[in-house]
Amino acid sequence: MPESPEPAHWTPADRAETDAVLTAAGPPAGRWVLVVGSGTGVHARLFRSAGASRVVGVDADRSLIAQAQRQEERDPLGISYEVHEPLKLPVIGDFDVVVAFGVTGPLDALLARLAANLRSGALLVLSYFGAADPAVEAVADAGLHSVGQQPVPGDPPFVVLTARRP
Repeated sequence: MPESPEPAHWTPADRAETDAVLTAAGPPAGRWVLVVGSGTGVHARLFRSAGASRVVGVDADRSLIAQAQRQEERDPLGISYEVHEPLKLPVIGDFDVVVAFGVTGPLDALLARLAANLRSGALLVLSYFGAADPAVEAVADAGLHSVGQQPVPGDPPFVVLTARRP
C-alpha cells in the first residue's frame, strides 16, 4: 500500500489502526473494496490509489461524507461515497473486501450487514475496540469463517479481526 496521506490530527493509535487494517486486507489491486467508517475518505483513497478497481466509502456522518466528496471533486479517483448508519447498511454490492474502522459495541447485527456485502470467498477486516472473545462467536453467527484476530496495543488497544465469507 502507498504511504497514508495522514491528516495532521492523527495520533499514533490512528496510524497503528490504519496500518493493521490495510495489512490484513492485503493488496487491493483489481478488487472491489467497501470502506465502512470511511470518514473524510482517507482510507478509501488509499485503496483506490493502490489499484482497487472499485471503492465505495460509507459513513454515518453526513459532514464527513461531504468532505470526502469535495476531495473527490478536487482530485477525482473514481470513488463513490454514501451516507449510511452501519447497523442499517444496505446491500451496496458484492465486494471482494469489506473493511470497517473503529467498530465498538456488539458485533452481531453489524457483522450480518457487512457480510451481506461480501461475495463468496471475500474478506472482511475490521478494527474492533473491545474484547476479542465475543467477536469469534459473532463471526460464526454472521455465517463467516474466522481467519484471525490480531491484538494491536495502543491507547486505546484494539483488535483487527479478519473473516472470510464461504
